[in-house]
Amino acid sequence: MILSRTLAKSRITRGERPSWLAAWAPVAFDAACLLGLFVLAYRPFQTFVETHDISVGLTATALFLAGFIPVQVVLILSSLWAAKSRFKDETAP
Repeated sequence: MILSRTLAKSRITRGERPSWLAAWAPVAFDAACLLGLFVLAYRPFQTFVETHDISVGLTATALFLAGFIPVQVVLILSSLWAAKSRFKDETAP
C-alpha cells in the first residue's frame, strides 16, 4: 500500500498518467506481499489453534479480523491510488 500510494502521489504531482500496467502493478505487488504474509503466518496460527483447542467460531472470527479485513483495507486503498493516478480530468480549462 505504501508503494502504491508513493508512486501514485509522485505521478500525480508530475502530471504523468501511467499506463494500465504501470498503475496496477503495485496493487498486484501488494496482493502478492499479503499472500506471502498469509502463507508465513498460517501454519503458526494453525498450530496455535490446534494446541489450545480453540473453537471453530472463534477461529473463523480471528481469521476474519486478523486476515480478511486488513487485506481488504490494503487492497482497496491501493486500488484507489492506482485509479486516481490514471484519472484524467477532461473538464479542466
